[in-house]
Amino acid sequence: MKVDNTNHSSKTLKQMQDKLAQCLAFEKKYGKTTRTTAMIKWCTSEQYRKNVKAFNTATANTMKAMGPYKWAEVVSKKTNYIL
Repeated sequence: MKVDNTNHSSKTLKQMQDKLAQCLAFEKKYGKTTRTTAMIKWCTSEQYRKNVKAFNTATANTMKAMGPYKWAEVVSKKTNYIL
């Protein structure tokens, strides 16, 4: 596996290659985990990075639209908001 581009990422190619190598070494030593699987997929798939970025942006926009008061209620579970 290798990293071929850095589209949809603020990381450099070298940083992504290092993270990929780190995840593969971890999996070899300890076995697969959901975090390493996701990180490997993030490093190697441009479409996955694009989807992650879109999800994070949508989540941030939702939190901004709710405002600090409503978001504090959701976090503290004082109301019956359905997310």
